[in-house]
Amino acid sequence: MITGIPDKKRGVERLAGTIALLISFLVVASIFTSLDIYPEYINIHEDLSYLSENLERLQLNTWIWFLNSILIILLGPLILMSFLPYGRSSSYLAAFLISTTGILYMIYSVNGHNLIFLVRDYLKSSGTETDIMAGLSYKIMISKTNLQLAAYTLAGLSSIILGLLIASTGHLPRFIGWLAIVGGLIYASFGWISTDNILFTIGRLFFILALILLGSFLLLKGLVWREKKQ
Repeated sequence: MITGIPDKKRGVERLAGTIALLISFLVVASIFTSLDIYPEYINIHEDLSYLSENLERLQLNTWIWFLNSILIILLGPLILMSFLPYGRSSSYLAAFLISTTGILYMIYSVNGHNLIFLVRDYLKSSGTETDIMAGLSYKIMISKTNLQLAAYTLAGLSSIILGLLIASTGHLPRFIGWLAIVGGLIYASFGWISTDNILFTIGRLFFILALILLGSFLLLKGLVWREKKQ
């Protein structure tokens, strides 16, 4: 233990670890409850019919991301408080990117709730009103898609910076850092190309595994001080 670092720091690390594990669980849950739709206006009525048939699943996925967004926002300052006592100024950047990712996912989930309301109104509408509901729904679906892609990029960058922080310091096992870096690189790049790509799936697995390991070590062991080599 470093002189001057209070014992309550372990409490911060444990909380950060618990939240990281919860985030990883919710990310997996979001994958299994997601509804993959690539919105095109020509198919909007078919898309809305599909969403109406799977409305409960859409609601579940939306609430998962709303809860997860809150946890991701909280994880940022907890990572900062965990690493900063070791003199790592780059933890500011990691914390900022993590919390910003959470804010994006919160906006994404709010758009999901708006889409749910519009789908319900669409089912009750008729004539011209149906076309208006379809047009509004299409705009929200496009917004959700763009927010998701932006969140992939920020999540990837967050993972890269946090991975570099871990790999360069050794305060946690360095292989966790390298997993986070590889997963983050793939997440940030292939998210814009194709989420169906096998490389994106591999990157997502690396990302989730790194998050689980990060959470487990923070919860059970905490950061380990390593003296800088002269």
